[in-house]
Amino acid sequence: MLTGLLLKESLQDENDLDLVRVTKTEVWDVTNAAPSQPEVWTALIFEAEEQRADEIAAAFSHALKPEGWYLNFSFDDQLYVIFPRKVFKYLRGNQRVHQQAIRFGRALNIPESQLDWGE
Repeated sequence: MLTGLLLKESLQDENDLDLVRVTKTEVWDVTNAAPSQPEVWTALIFEAEEQRADEIAAAFSHALKPEGWYLNFSFDDQLYVIFPRKVFKYLRGNQRVHQQAIRFGRALNIPESQLDWGE
């Protein structure tokens, strides 16, 4: 089973939420929001079948707003970090790809403090 987290406010199209099962919802007051982000976020913790990982990643990469957002999920040692129109898929501990994903996120004006997905 893959598990992940996405922020409802990051989506320009919520139809792809049907691809995952939301297991928990939290509302967060955010102190490190970028200028293009609201100060309250709705965090959706989700799960889905592992064999659908590539499909889910591709769908969400097209559903995200174009600047300032990403989402991530993982299973076993496989990590997915999904940005608008770009997916980084790598094995836990691969620092080269991890750093590439961070650089990509910076280029989308995601604050450094938000580029903290779990390894």
